[in-house]
Amino acid sequence: MTLTTALFSTGLSAQFSSSENPDKVKSKGYTKTANPFTHYLYKKGFRNYDVVKNENKTDGKTTAYHELRFHSVYHQNYTQKLMYDQFGLWHKEINTETKAPALVWRDVKLFRDSPETFRVFAQGERSFRHMYASVYVFDSQEKDCLAEDHPLRDRIIQYFSDKIWNLSDSNAFAEAYNNTEIRKIIQTK
Repeated sequence: MTLTTALFSTGLSAQFSSSENPDKVKSKGYTKTANPFTHYLYKKGFRNYDVVKNENKTDGKTTAYHELRFHSVYHQNYTQKLMYDQFGLWHKEINTETKAPALVWRDVKLFRDSPETFRVFAQGERSFRHMYASVYVFDSQEKDCLAEDHPLRDRIIQYFSDKIWNLSDSNAFAEAYNNTEIRKIIQTK
């Protein structure tokens, strides 16, 4: 599956009014910003989420992948951190010119009560216009789990929402992510 191009397409975020009430957002706290596009950043929380359809055109063929974005997170690596906390080191890193690398976990069981395994691409963006952590999720049949017709779509959204609200305080992900030796080993796989 070629997902590299689709992983890094950009969408537009709407500017939200300054009347946003951060006390009504489920999080462990927040920080006010001066950014007109992101008024607050939520610690272990997010303002809202959406599923963005990214299209990739190659050789006249259009392929679409859906990305689950959690907006106004305190750190764009939230989805990467939660995956690391649950499943350890990622299997692959996909570098881009415009965003931080996407980290890929293969054959992970997101749900204890199901034998289904998934491939998860986790990334995020921190820029003047965008602040979000996101995932792409594919089942063992390589089907896009965030597509509107996928039977596990709502359960996957709930899974990642819950994990962000319950992020650990561990620095293990940051240490692994910033360890150049680990990253070199992963790149050679």
